[in-house]
Amino acid sequence: MGQAESHNEMDLEQIQELCMAFMKECPSGALHLHELKRIFCIPASCEEETLYIETVFHSFDTNRDNALDFMEYTAALHLILRGNLEDRLKWSFKIYDKDGNGKLDREEVKNLIRIIYKIKIHTTAINMTPNEVCDRIFELVDQNHDGQISFTEFMEGAQKDEWVMNMLKLDVNASGWVMQNCVKMT
Repeated sequence: MGQAESHNEMDLEQIQELCMAFMKECPSGALHLHELKRIFCIPASCEEETLYIETVFHSFDTNRDNALDFMEYTAALHLILRGNLEDRLKWSFKIYDKDGNGKLDREEVKNLIRIIYKIKIHTTAINMTPNEVCDRIFELVDQNHDGQISFTEFMEGAQKDEWVMNMLKLDVNASGWVMQNCVKMT
């Protein structure tokens, strides 16, 4: 698989622009969820994008204060826009693992696949239901067939099978989305 990425990389100047936009939009030094939704023009009527941005927001709110400070924001930008495959997979696992127990069960995977599926369906030809996607992921990745995917199984499975990787790494073209909305922010 290597470290090849399917997302577009932003150059450092564009990332600096996003950081300047943060300081302009958030003079308090904190970015709240409703502000992030506004910046990225997420309408309340778009349930899938709302759930996705909420999940992403909470994954980067490391101190759980319901706000992204500048360091959390910068870490998020770096990972989404320039992160290597391993780091992006680690982040994906963290997002899937809703209960934080270090293992993914079918419900955790199905819930996020449903969100991703609804977002991806507009840009790709996915010919499987979210349940079928989840079943196939477990068939290919759950090596010990215990009904849970450990972090090791997740990393190994994603790196062995391109289809699994594409489904697990949460690649909904986040970098393209950020780049598209960068102009709106600056």
